[in-house]
Amino acid sequence: MDGTAGSGGDIPPPVPPRTWQGRMTPGQGMSLPYGASLDGYHSRQHPRTSQSFTQHTHGAQSGMAGFSRPQSISIQPSSHSGSALISLSPPAGTSMHPAWSPPSQGQSSSFSDLEGLDFTAGPVDTTKKEEVTPTPSMYPDISAAFRGLNSGPSNTSAQFGDWRTQPMPGAHIHPGSTATSQAHHPVVGQRNSLPPSYGWDQSLTQMGGASGAPSSVSVPTTPNYQGGGQFVGFNMGNQFPPQNPNFFASSNTSSSINKRNSDPVITQGTMSDGFNLVPNVDFDAQGDSTDAFSQQPGDGAQNGPSEDNSYKTHQRKSSDLIQLGFDNILTSEEKEYFSLEYFDPLHRKGRTMSISASSPSSSVSNYFFAKPPEDTDVVCVDRNAWVTFDDDGSVFGREMAEDTTDVVTVIMDDKNKDRPVEPTKDDKTGHEKLRKKLYIDEESDAFCQMVAELKNEYKSTDERTNLGFIVSPLCSKQQDPMSVKIIVHSSYNTEPFSFTVDVHCIVEHVINQVLYSCLSVPKQQLGEVKSVDFILKVNDRSEYLLSEYPLSAYSYTHDCLKMDLDPCFCIMRRQDVALPFLRTIDDDNQQLYFPQDHVRETEVTRESLEILMNTFYTEVERVTDLVLQDEVNRVQFQSLSQSVKAICNILSKIETIDIAKCLIKIESVLKQMKESLSSRSATLEHSDGGYATLQRGNLRASHVPQLQEDLESLVKSVKQLVRIYCQAFHTDFHLGIRIDQPWDPQDVTGSSENFIVQVCSVHRIPPDWGNRYDEFKVECELYHGKKKLVPMSTSTCASTNMSGLVPYIVWDEWLTFDLQLCMLPRESRLCITLIGIKNSTTGSSSNTGESQKETTALGGVTIQLFNRRGYLSQGSQLVPLQMNCSADPVTPFCSTLQHDSALLQFNLPDFGKMIVFSEALNLSTWKKGSLVDLAPELKEEIKEVMKKDCVTSCTADQLETLWSFRYYLHEYPGLLPWILQAAPGWNWACLPEIYAILKHWSTLQPMQSLELLLPQYPDLKVRSFAVDCLRKMPTDDLIDFIPQLIQALKYESYHSSPLARLLLEQSCKSVRFAHQFFWLLKGATQDSQYKRRYELMFVALVSVAGEALYQEFMKQEEIVKVLQNTAEKVQQARGSDKEATLRNNLLVLYEIFQNKCKVLLPHNPGYEVSGIEMNSCSFYTSNAFPLRLVFKNATEKVGHVYAMFKVGDDLRQDMMTMQIVRIMDRLWLKEGLDLKMITFSCLPTGPRKGFIELITESDTLRKIQVSSGVTGSFKDRPIKDWLQKHNPTELEYQKAVENFTRSCAGYCVATYVLGVCDRHNDNIMLKQTGHLFHIDFNKILGDAQMFGNIKRDRVKFVLTSDMAYVINDGDRQSDRFQHFIDMCVQAFNILRKHANLFINLFSLMLRSGIPGITEKGVEFVQTSLLPGLSDTQATAIFTRMIQDSLSAKSTQINFFIHNLAQLKFSSHSEGALLSFVPKVYSQQTDGKIVSVEVYSIQKRYTPEKHYIYSLRVKRENQKVPSYIFRIFSEFVEFRTKLEKVFPQFTWPPLQGRVLLGRSHVKAVAENRRAEIERFLLELMSASGEITHCDLVYTFFHPLLRDEQEAQKEKLALPKLKENPILVQAKEGQVKLSLEYSKDTLLIMIMHAKDLPLVGSEPPSPYVKTYLLPDPEKQTKRKTKVFKDSTHPTYNELIEYKISRENLRYKLLQVTIWDHDVLKENNFLGAVYIKLRDIDFNGDCTGQWYKLDKLQMTD
Repeated sequence: MDGTAGSGGDIPPPVPPRTWQGRMTPGQGMSLPYGASLDGYHSRQHPRTSQSFTQHTHGAQSGMAGFSRPQSISIQPSSHSGSALISLSPPAGTSMHPAWSPPSQGQSSSFSDLEGLDFTAGPVDTTKKEEVTPTPSMYPDISAAFRGLNSGPSNTSAQFGDWRTQPMPGAHIHPGSTATSQAHHPVVGQRNSLPPSYGWDQSLTQMGGASGAPSSVSVPTTPNYQGGGQFVGFNMGNQFPPQNPNFFASSNTSSSINKRNSDPVITQGTMSDGFNLVPNVDFDAQGDSTDAFSQQPGDGAQNGPSEDNSYKTHQRKSSDLIQLGFDNILTSEEKEYFSLEYFDPLHRKGRTMSISASSPSSSVSNYFFAKPPEDTDVVCVDRNAWVTFDDDGSVFGREMAEDTTDVVTVIMDDKNKDRPVEPTKDDKTGHEKLRKKLYIDEESDAFCQMVAELKNEYKSTDERTNLGFIVSPLCSKQQDPMSVKIIVHSSYNTEPFSFTVDVHCIVEHVINQVLYSCLSVPKQQLGEVKSVDFILKVNDRSEYLLSEYPLSAYSYTHDCLKMDLDPCFCIMRRQDVALPFLRTIDDDNQQLYFPQDHVRETEVTRESLEILMNTFYTEVERVTDLVLQDEVNRVQFQSLSQSVKAICNILSKIETIDIAKCLIKIESVLKQMKESLSSRSATLEHSDGGYATLQRGNLRASHVPQLQEDLESLVKSVKQLVRIYCQAFHTDFHLGIRIDQPWDPQDVTGSSENFIVQVCSVHRIPPDWGNRYDEFKVECELYHGKKKLVPMSTSTCASTNMSGLVPYIVWDEWLTFDLQLCMLPRESRLCITLIGIKNSTTGSSSNTGESQKETTALGGVTIQLFNRRGYLSQGSQLVPLQMNCSADPVTPFCSTLQHDSALLQFNLPDFGKMIVFSEALNLSTWKKGSLVDLAPELKEEIKEVMKKDCVTSCTADQLETLWSFRYYLHEYPGLLPWILQAAPGWNWACLPEIYAILKHWSTLQPMQSLELLLPQYPDLKVRSFAVDCLRKMPTDDLIDFIPQLIQALKYESYHSSPLARLLLEQSCKSVRFAHQFFWLLKGATQDSQYKRRYELMFVALVSVAGEALYQEFMKQEEIVKVLQNTAEKVQQARGSDKEATLRNNLLVLYEIFQNKCKVLLPHNPGYEVSGIEMNSCSFYTSNAFPLRLVFKNATEKVGHVYAMFKVGDDLRQDMMTMQIVRIMDRLWLKEGLDLKMITFSCLPTGPRKGFIELITESDTLRKIQVSSGVTGSFKDRPIKDWLQKHNPTELEYQKAVENFTRSCAGYCVATYVLGVCDRHNDNIMLKQTGHLFHIDFNKILGDAQMFGNIKRDRVKFVLTSDMAYVINDGDRQSDRFQHFIDMCVQAFNILRKHANLFINLFSLMLRSGIPGITEKGVEFVQTSLLPGLSDTQATAIFTRMIQDSLSAKSTQINFFIHNLAQLKFSSHSEGALLSFVPKVYSQQTDGKIVSVEVYSIQKRYTPEKHYIYSLRVKRENQKVPSYIFRIFSEFVEFRTKLEKVFPQFTWPPLQGRVLLGRSHVKAVAENRRAEIERFLLELMSASGEITHCDLVYTFFHPLLRDEQEAQKEKLALPKLKENPILVQAKEGQVKLSLEYSKDTLLIMIMHAKDLPLVGSEPPSPYVKTYLLPDPEKQTKRKTKVFKDSTHPTYNELIEYKISRENLRYKLLQVTIWDHDVLKENNFLGAVYIKLRDIDFNGDCTGQWYKLDKLQMTD
């Protein structure tokens, strides 16, 4: 800044912070208390004031009146550094009362606008400034903050350069500059009872300038820049010192600053952490444009930097504001998801500011609240010119665009934020004025501070948490040692390497193997090549493997083993690895911008309300003056009343009962005064003046004080209405400054008063309420979590009041609760519900009928009684109701105001002081025992409780037992949630004992700790304990629980919570976690009730994730929008135009990939794609016409990536179901049970739209079945034939059958537990490898699909005869099916052990809005897991379900009906030449064919009678010919395909003459043989182009059935003679499970296998048991008969009541018999077990026993 003196119209310099602290270098300054004196400045210190500020002056002496620190900022040095922490929000419950002293004689005020300020527009008469009466001012003194500042030149447009490169003025100021200031001190105002928990406007108070000229209040802001909007408030520390330096951390830091300036630096221009704090406009300054911050003449040449800078501030208009929510975009029940386009303007501001900054050394981040402009493309006209707007519209600098946006800058602080703020009033009138200020609630402030701390903790320099790439997900599956073949590609070799390693081999060892064995590194280079310089990448994905983990630790390895694939990797140098998501220093420095809670759409503006307030004040003064002048008759009460009602009318027509009462009282007093004067008028006319004067004196003495009191009450009530209105509607202005209770908080334990609440009125009621309801009442309840603390308190019934401006409801009554304040828990919530009552009569007539009242919940609200800092809410409240529902006790009030919300006014008691819930005491002692120390009966009782599936299954007495003996249960950490539920109370006195449990308890398993995040556990420390347990879960495992954790945020009492921090921490550590969290959080932000909380989380996530990931999210959102538009247009297009519509719209996506290059797929960030195969894309013909998309993999020479994009279906249920199935599979794998489960990614990207991963090489069950005809659903062979077709060798087929058996078992159990309905054969798919999986989960948790009144889903799960045919390898039950049943029951019992987990997962999602997930749905899951039963009992029940499903015909009928409805089914085949051969073969794959001849004809009877032709195929270099078997229809298909490919060749016909309509007879088969021989002769004699084409080799390729048929032809099976004696092929066996519990012997008869045949037929066996000796045969028990099977399954439970002592002498006899209806039963085998040899404490999973002969026993 040059040295020219400022003049009128000068641009003021930027405003420095108003106070500063830190260590100073010698000569810079010294620390003084507020009451100290320095260089002629005098101040008075309030006894309670302990703050200090640092300041240095040089030159002229000037005076300072008592300095009162602006209370909207508080400063405290950080505990770990010298940086100062500044909080935007002053806490509740504080106040200051600084003394006031008049200005020095002969000095002009630094703040001329603060003296004699009037509500009227126009300049202030400054000639009388020195004559102002020294009455206490209502403005805080802020003049001391501006000493030493110099004004700059006036011509900003000509002298100031680019804001990004010029240093900001005010940072470094010569110490020789002087300033004079005059203090204005607040006076103690009346106490405001408004509580701090409802959004006190806690922003920064206004700052003023130095003396020397009449000053005007103006606030500097950052300039506009390309692509961003205007805003107020920024980090000026980024411009003159670098961003965020810790100036006073050491002397070196200070000296480095001084090096940039030849003169000493006055540090008052910068905060101790390097931030300038620039607030929003908060004062209505008046004066002309010469009221700049003036420089002392003669000093400017040596002060500040040499460059000139200008700046602009903000003039706010209602048109500047937009809504960041979705209140007006709702098109369906599910609202639109949050989009980055709303946040992008704010993000670009922060990005531009951080890039222009130069210092990454800050230890503390600052953050901003702002509103982005409505038009994000609007840019500033001239970025090089800044302007400042005053509140009255005065503009300093060039004229600019009007639209600007407020930004509030915040720097973190934790101390002094509990200090109060004094009210500010006008010096003339004494009335508080409307101040411009952004609404920032205390919770948002604390949340943003938490994010800023987190951002500083996870720096970009930390290589552990900032890898820059996506790590292949890890898993905890237990894998047995085994060898696995891996394939490694390399850019150094054209061919990949393959070798075998153990699955537990460390990745680093694999890299070494590749480097030193495969690449053959020369010995002389061995020292140069290190494995740490290389990394393995999954070949077809954008995922990398960390070297320190084994292969078995990665999910990719297990996926390959599951699919029988070889893991395929690519080795790369680390220096060649792109780090697309690496956070940088610029990301660390980037300022955090958070959206300020938007201004509601209301009729009121600050200007219009201010006019009405001035009118009201004028009317009050007029009434007062007239009364005091004894001119009562001239008083017009109607004018006063109209001025009040005008204010009420503009404030949403809210007329409070206090205002109505005051108006009634004033009118009554005025009427009495006038009547008194009128009654004495005759006497006064004839009396002397003394008597008249006496009468007037009596009148004044009796009525005037009452009138003054009523007028004061009216003013207070109007102000109260304005305050609560501004708070409820989040306006950008407020009335004066917050008035707080005195700073002497009282502990809640000292309050013995009962809790009371005054129900006042309800406003903005819908017009039809008056007609629909006769009366209204209010129900109030106190809750802690889900527990009701005291009985409900209900108001009296009231009707609609029509006397106001609009109809409203008035109660004006206090409700009392039988609960003392000291007994309130910390997280207590007040639930208020408005009830509408409709009176109705029943009976023949209204005279004789009985009156009935129908009640309806019209709206509710839940209030957190204690705010975030533990202070009890007090005073008047105006809150919006959540309409058409009762108050929800489990979710706190989130300040959500909808356009149709009714407004409830109620009052909480005002205690005149802050009531605080202090920290709980710590217990000094804690005893610890063990369960074995308890009495046996207690141990048994506790063990019985431990068998319960969830806490809701426990009785009150059982929970009380757990609490009483909690010291002995440390060995069972999972009981902690149940013990906490049994706690006798949660008030302050009970907390020490509860917190001692948390302190000494063992850490829970992470999945167990999810229960503590339920709303039943609102306590802050309990939820913090749960989060600490969750931190121990690996990040990749935690991803599966993101949906529940997002929902758990709703149950947090405040925005800033340990859970919110955990989610953001994991996002900093893992790109995959951040990616999934981003997309799932988008879906949660559409919930309007919690919009603010999720909005903050969303902005915090994209802020801490880094710019690279942010840009990736932007690309993904752009692609989703294109796909959504494409899908919608395809749906709307006509049938013939759909294909063209798809192609035309995909061109846009094609162009995006041309510009964006690569992008991660939203549903699976492991896949990076670089384009789209437009010719391969298509759509499905279902109702929604989903798009089938084929993306190009970003990795070259690998397969494409397939996905579906669907619009029209709610995919949240699919996502939830797949999540639960994945968790089930994880539990099974942890127990060593691999069910080969296939799951797929499903991601909703918006309401009723989203991505679904496509599983390739799979078909629906319907398509497989209809290949055998429309009645294929009733046939047994279609699935088996399909698997054989796709698995041509015996080994491949057996693997496919094993995969099918296991996956079928897994999905039977999963779909049963989840209650998946609408299971038709298009919702079940089968992969060519045999894996079965389900899709389309729109009906879950027992929500059965109905066909009229008929329930379509009649069975618990789908298991049909064709599935069993594959498992059994035939129509007879085999040991494979027994194994299938064992896997089912084992999987089911594993889930039962974790029943509490699934109940918790669904309970956390209850308020997600997902259809079907309700309390009833949670009960369905709990019931389906069969609580209260033993594993053996559950095994028997599930076995019955298997048998019922298998025998039910309703499933096949349902499939058949669906086949008829889908006759026009179409699909997209992928290159199959022949329908019966799934793949293409060639001469290179199979060998050259030399000759083909018909070898024989065979008759077959399965599945029906037909003839099959055996062909002998000779190939080159093969000595033994191969034999293939084809039916005639396959020859016809072969010829037809050949004719299409080679139409010029004349092919012999294949007609097959039929005799008398019979095609399956010997004669027809012989005729067809001749035709086939002629066809083959012509084929083999054709040219090589035809003879050796792929179609020919595909037809003659050996299939699995060829191998099986060849074995049958060569095998001469001997026929068994029918003989009544038994034919024993193997030794028969029976599987039994023995268990002893509660004096009962439990015998589970499970299976029998290899039973002998009865003649040539299988037996119909049943099992009999005895406990021997039993001469009277009283212990005889038997199972049901299993017909026609050598491998029966029973799973029946047999019980014997017997004592353990008697059991030792018993012999268990188990015999198996063949049941014959006509003859005597045949004995099949027996087993004898000595029960004294059985260990009943061991494993009772079952054991096989060999069958023996029947023994003769006593």
